[in-house]
Amino acid sequence: MSFLKYFNRAYKPTEPRSPKSFYRFSGGKAITEDSCMEVSAFNSGVVYIATQIAKLPWKIKDKDNKDIENSISVMLNLSPNEEVNSMFLRIFLIISAIVTGNGYCEIERDVMGRPKKLWPIPSNSVMPTRIDGVLWYRIIGGDPSGNGGDVLLKPSDIFHIKNFHTKDGINGQGVVAYATETLGISLGSNSFANSLFANGAMPAGFLEVEGRLTEDAALRLKETWDTAHSGRRVGGTAVLEDGVKFNPAGYDPQVLQFLETRKFSVLEIARFLRIPPSKLYATEATTYNNVEQANLEVVTDTLDAWARNFEIEADIKILNKQHGGRKTEMDMFAIFRGDMDSRSNYYTRMMNNGAMSPNEIRKKEGAAPYDGGDEFYIATNNFTPVNRLNEVIDSQIANKKPEEPESKKTDEAVVAYLQKRTKH
Repeated sequence: MSFLKYFNRAYKPTEPRSPKSFYRFSGGKAITEDSCMEVSAFNSGVVYIATQIAKLPWKIKDKDNKDIENSISVMLNLSPNEEVNSMFLRIFLIISAIVTGNGYCEIERDVMGRPKKLWPIPSNSVMPTRIDGVLWYRIIGGDPSGNGGDVLLKPSDIFHIKNFHTKDGINGQGVVAYATETLGISLGSNSFANSLFANGAMPAGFLEVEGRLTEDAALRLKETWDTAHSGRRVGGTAVLEDGVKFNPAGYDPQVLQFLETRKFSVLEIARFLRIPPSKLYATEATTYNNVEQANLEVVTDTLDAWARNFEIEADIKILNKQHGGRKTEMDMFAIFRGDMDSRSNYYTRMMNNGAMSPNEIRKKEGAAPYDGGDEFYIATNNFTPVNRLNEVIDSQIANKKPEEPESKKTDEAVVAYLQKRTKH
C-alpha cells in the first residue's frame, strides 16, 4: 500500500458479519447480540440511552469557551461520511458499546493527517492486539484493496467508545455477556408464552384410554389429535370414541400471565443499564412527583458519563490534544428542551444575573438574533444593560438624598425672621 493510499483508506464493510453467540441458552435459543434485542425492556433502554446522546449538539470550543465552527464540527454534528449522518453514527456506537462492549469507527485523515471522516466498523470485525508490546487494532477483512485481508491500525486512527465495565481499560465488556441470566429469563418467558398462545392459550393435556395401546396406535392417536385440535384449530369441537378421555394439564392464571417474572426482568435490566425503571415504561415505579427527579438522575448518573466518554475520545484523537486548549463538549441542555417551565425559569434567572444575553437565549432556542440583543442585563426595577449599571445606581442615589429635618427648617425660618426685624 502506497503512502497516499494509507491516508485515504477507510473501512467500508461489504457484508455484515454474523453476531457473536454467548454461553447461555433459553428455550432452545442462544442469547446473542441480536436475540437480546427481542427483550422489549432491554431494547427500549438501550435505544433510550443511544438516542438521548445522539441528539445532543456536539460543540468545539476554544480556551475562552467560545464556539468554533469548522469542518470538524460539521463532521461531528452533521455528516461524518457520505453514507451515515451523525445521529445514527452515535446511535451505532452506543448500542454497540452497550451490547457488545465496544463501538468502533475508523478515523479517515487527509494527507496532512487531519481527520475528515468517521467510518463505523462492526465490533466483531475489530480485534485489539499487541505486537512487540505495542497496541494495534486488527481490522478483520479491512484491506481496502478488496482482497479480504486484515489491516492493522494505530489506536490514534480508531475512535473507540467502550462500555463502562472493563477488565483492562482497553476492551469494554458488553451487558449481554454478563446479563445472560436476566435476559435468558425474559427470552424464556417470551418463548413459553409464544408457544402457549400459538396453541390458543389452551394448556397441553393427555388422552386417556382404557387398556393398553401399541406404540404405533399411541403415535397415530396423538398425531390425529394434534392435527385436528392444535394451532388455529384450537377451540373446535372434539369427538372422542371408544372411551377416550381428554385431561387438560391446568396452569395457574398467575403463571399464564408471567406478571411477576416480567416485573423482575424490567427492574433487573434497569439496574444493568443504570436508568430509572420509569424510562422502561414500568408504570408501577412512576408517580407524578418522581418524574422530574428521575429525569435529573438519568442525566447526572448515566447520560453525562456517556457524553464524557465521547468528549474525551474526541479531544484525544480528533482534536489531537493540541491547538491552544480546544475541546469538545456535548450540550446536555438539549435533553430538557421539552420542559417549557424549566427552560423559562432557567433563562429568567440567567438573564436577571447578567449571565446570558437575549441573543444567547434565542440561539439556544433556535431563533435568529436581533440588533442590540448581545447586551447583558441586571434586573433592577426594569432590565438594565450591564455597561450602564453605574449610571442607574448613581441616579438612584441622587434621587434618594435625605431631606433636612423639620426642626432645622423651623430654626432657620426663625433666624431669618429675626434678622429681618433687626434691619428695620
